[in-house]
Amino acid sequence: MQKLKKTIIYFCFFLVPFLIFGQYLPSRNYSTKDGLPNNAVRSLFLDSENVLWIGTENGVSRMENGSFFNMDELDGLGHNSCWDISQDTNGNMWFASYGGGVSKFNGKKFTIFTTKDGLLANKTRKVFPYKNKMYVGTEQGVSIIDINTNKVVTPKMPTHKEDFICISFFEDDGEVYFTSIFDGLYKIDESGEIPKIVPIILHKNTYCLGLFGSSLYSANDGFIDKFDILSLPSESRKLKLPENPLFLFCEK
Repeated sequence: MQKLKKTIIYFCFFLVPFLIFGQYLPSRNYSTKDGLPNNAVRSLFLDSENVLWIGTENGVSRMENGSFFNMDELDGLGHNSCWDISQDTNGNMWFASYGGGVSKFNGKKFTIFTTKDGLLANKTRKVFPYKNKMYVGTEQGVSIIDINTNKVVTPKMPTHKEDFICISFFEDDGEVYFTSIFDGLYKIDESGEIPKIVPIILHKNTYCLGLFGSSLYSANDGFIDKFDILSLPSESRKLKLPENPLFLFCEK
């Protein structure tokens, strides 16, 4: 009897959780066979009306009720290679392309922004909305577009040796930050008439940022850093970090 009890306890505490959490959730793969314009998917975005937008290497698609509705350059999209998607506070959709600048879609027509309009570079990686602006991460830095007037403002970028690739944004306490893959974390100071780029943490090979509460996570080359956003250096206390640390900041 004692042995039987031990067997039952073992089953309840070890095997049952394994069986519950070891199950696979149902999933489905969508491809060009289902109507996607291309199988190389670069970005996904769920808009304010719960419509899924999909950026591919051959245009943009929106998925509604299991069906795909595709748009490409023939429909007015600036470039078919879509690397990021976002939505501004007016409800416009924005598409960052790798070669054709940024496209703004109001539901009826496209407005294209390229270097001819003041955009820093036509190879764009990210679009980040905040208040009445869209922040565009390009291969050479950041440009800022007013969503109401379509005016493009490009701050002066810091001196850099490699491409100043802006790969990720976040907002904290009313200020927008971004990371450059090869140079580190920067803040966009918009307190004056002309925005300024302020270095916060100089660090090489940063690929993505995630802010959760006061914890900032940075995906780097082979490891992840965790920062306390409240302890980040201010403009007057810039910090240069080694290229391959194990941990840079830890919460107390």
